[in-house]
Amino acid sequence: MKPAEFNDPMELVGVSLAGADLRAMARCLIEEYLLLGWDERQLLLLFTRPCFRASHHVYRELGEARVRALIQEVCAEWRGNRREGEARHA
Repeated sequence: MKPAEFNDPMELVGVSLAGADLRAMARCLIEEYLLLGWDERQLLLLFTRPCFRASHHVYRELGEARVRALIQEVCAEWRGNRREGEARHA
């Protein structure tokens, strides 16, 4: 594997957008990690730990109660989708 170069044009770079919808961003992050198998406790840690800059920014802006509610909401939606899919295939 070729080592990364300082000016590598294919390097992954995150940027913040002024006026971005933090709730939508949080939902996307929650869904991504939920699909990787993370549970609600792990998902909350993604937001509470400052080393995760983007999700921690959301946590600071929205507050713990709203982030917890989003995590529960997204998890419930995915559990419901999974049950519907299992019922269709039964």
